[in-house]
Amino acid sequence: MKKSLSRCVVPAIGNGGRKPRVAVVCERDRAYGRRVCIGIASAAVDTGWTLEFVDPGDFSRLRPPVGFDGAIVRVSNRRLASALEKSGIPSVDIYTDTEREWCSSVDSDQTEIGCAAAAFFLKRRYGSFAFCGYGGIGYSDKRCAAFSAAVRESGFDVSVFNGSKKAVDDFGASVISGEKVALGADAALLARWVRSLPRHTAVFCCHDVRAWQVIHVCRAVGIDVPGHLAVLGVDNDELVCSFVTPSISSIDNSAVRAGERAVELLEERMRGLAVRHEKIAPVGTFERESTHAYPACEPWVAGIFDYIAANCRRRVGVSDVIAFSGRPQSTVERAVKAAAGTTVRDFLLSARFEAARQSLLFTDLPVSRVARLSGFASSQYFCRFFKARTGETPESFRNRLK
Repeated sequence: MKKSLSRCVVPAIGNGGRKPRVAVVCERDRAYGRRVCIGIASAAVDTGWTLEFVDPGDFSRLRPPVGFDGAIVRVSNRRLASALEKSGIPSVDIYTDTEREWCSSVDSDQTEIGCAAAAFFLKRRYGSFAFCGYGGIGYSDKRCAAFSAAVRESGFDVSVFNGSKKAVDDFGASVISGEKVALGADAALLARWVRSLPRHTAVFCCHDVRAWQVIHVCRAVGIDVPGHLAVLGVDNDELVCSFVTPSISSIDNSAVRAGERAVELLEERMRGLAVRHEKIAPVGTFERESTHAYPACEPWVAGIFDYIAANCRRRVGVSDVIAFSGRPQSTVERAVKAAAGTTVRDFLLSARFEAARQSLLFTDLPVSRVARLSGFASSQYFCRFFKARTGETPESFRNRLK
């Protein structure tokens, strides 16, 4: 249960008893930004604050006194950083490309995200690795560095695509502020790069939009995903990940928790406590079709995974999987463990879980029917499993994202 902040309500000094005004300067066009804002709103319920969205350009033009008692800001450029520092108000940065002595900060742990991607692919026993991002953009560079270091430590090299200068320059306006999901200015370069990658390469992308671009380019040039290349993104943006074939596997980077923690850190700063800089670990990897490949396993084991993917919504069980394989259960369990790092039962449950998540997101079916159509034995078991896997109920998941 989230800690209540009601004990921390602190009126701004000299505000005449009015509620403290807190500026929130964060893009809301992408899933990550929206989830950060959801976390901020959730944690601020009991603070007594008035939250107000302010566009970055508008905040940069403010002159002291700015009229706010605190600010939570995605500090993405020097102009915005300068305006925030000159305002003199307690503040928290939710981007942290640079840690500043006058401003607390909280952000996703980019190193942990890169390491999680490497661990995900290494467990599948891939022997070829690649990273696709935007050179010069802080979080992309950090994710690339961590991913590459972890892969190289295991004895493999990494092919890196950092995009053209124009694609990097256009990134903020088109992808972040413009919410544009389309091929970028470097599509032709990207196509040549994916053609150069050997079969069974694990491609880690800096975020889900980049993964979307990779999949569309692969489809245009006749490269199969995930058979030829496996593709993994970051942000777990359900809409971006689902509106493409194959759907995109993605690392959830705990955006909601980052927003909640930003409120807690701002409350500390408004009380005059010391500046702190924190990183939030990712929630986990949500697997979809773009990584449903196991290059190191024998064809009959790959056939088991295909069988589960095709039949997970039916009431098939472990015994059905074993019967389909035509091999002893001990042999099947050892092979699945070696290829996927899990048991046949858990692999089945994970496939059903993802089917249920898609139904919750894109239909209005009652939870009990979602559970049944996803292959779960009962809605009660499904709800317990969903809460254990995500930390929230199916209803709260649906309400948060719809």
